[in-house]
Amino acid sequence: MHTIKIRRTITTSKRAKHSGRRRFLQFAQDFFARENHLEFAFEALLFGLLLAIAAWPIVAAVGAINEFLRAGAV
Repeated sequence: MHTIKIRRTITTSKRAKHSGRRRFLQFAQDFFARENHLEFAFEALLFGLLLAIAAWPIVAAVGAINEFLRAGAV
């Protein structure tokens, strides 16, 4: 019977901890540098519109519940 040994190096320096964050930030910068700004603005506007449409029934329901509770208290 054979055993498998796995060796790994664990680094505890601050440089090693921040290297993953730096790689992510570099990836994000590269991604957004290639992104079309007009397309991003259009998608942000569309997202805001969808958010407003989705929030409208919730606001209307809160108003209806408030009115119901006031009518029941009298």
